Formats: sequence, structure tokens, C-alpha cells
Amino acid sequence: MGYVMVPVPEEHVEAVMQFVLREMARASLQPWDEASVTQVYEEVDEATRSLLAFVARATLDGVDLSDAEAAGKIQLTARETIGIVNELQTLTRDASRPALLSPRAATERLPNGRTTTKRVITMESDVAELVRAVEEAELRAMPHPLGEPAG
Repeated sequence: MGYVMVPVPEEHVEAVMQFVLREMARASLQPWDEASVTQVYEEVDEATRSLLAFVARATLDGVDLSDAEAAGKIQLTARETIGIVNELQTLTRDASRPALLSPRAATERLPNGRTTTKRVITMESDVAELVRAVEEAELRAMPHPLGEPAG
């Protein structure tokens, strides 16, 4: 692979270098597959599994799940929920994979017609399908509470 020289104004050199490094890092990421999602799902605690499951459901339903709603669903505070998101981002970055969960800002229309911005937790739809498959496999493998066979 050869080198290419591109003229960049001096005041933009740092920004261009950061862009190049980010793109190189993004290109080296391995996509998620069922085995890798299963591995992460088995390594994390129950609160993290629950958060993954709720965000996957919301993503597949086409619904925005705010960090406050997610926190309520897993019975933690919004701060603890964002902590889980941050831990997952670190775990996935260390594994050279794209983020499982991504916080972002979404615009919401209020009943009075005004708009507001809320923080939501999102997931790519292909990853959401993998998370749902892993969750369903785990549920099928669990023993039935009344001693009857699962499934």
C-alpha cells in the first residue's frame, strides 16, 4: 500500500488526523454475530442483560427508549443505567466491536406542540435481532418453575 499526500491547511491538520484515526479504528471493528453476542450476554450481570433486552425490544418495535424509561424498566437510577451503557461501550471497544448500545439525543413533540430533546438509548436493528435470539435461547434453556419441561 502506497502513501498519498494530501494538502491540508495547517489549522485543520489535527482535525484531519483525528478523522483518519477514527476511520481506521472503525474499519478494524469486527461485526457482531450470534456467538459474540452470546459471549457478552453470558459475561455481564442481570441488570445489563435486562437493559440489552429492553433496548433490543424497543429498537425492533421502532420506539425510542429514554434513559429514564430504561432505568425504570430495570429498576435502577438513570445514572446507574448510563453507567451500564458506558461499561458496555468499554467492553465492546476492548473487543474491537461496534457499540452494542449507543446513547443519543432525540426530539420529542409535546402535547402542546412544542418540541424537547430527550436522551435515548439505541441499538442497531441487526444487533437487536441477535440480542433477542440470545435472550430467547436463554429463556428456552431455563427450567420451568413448576418442574415442567421448558418450551
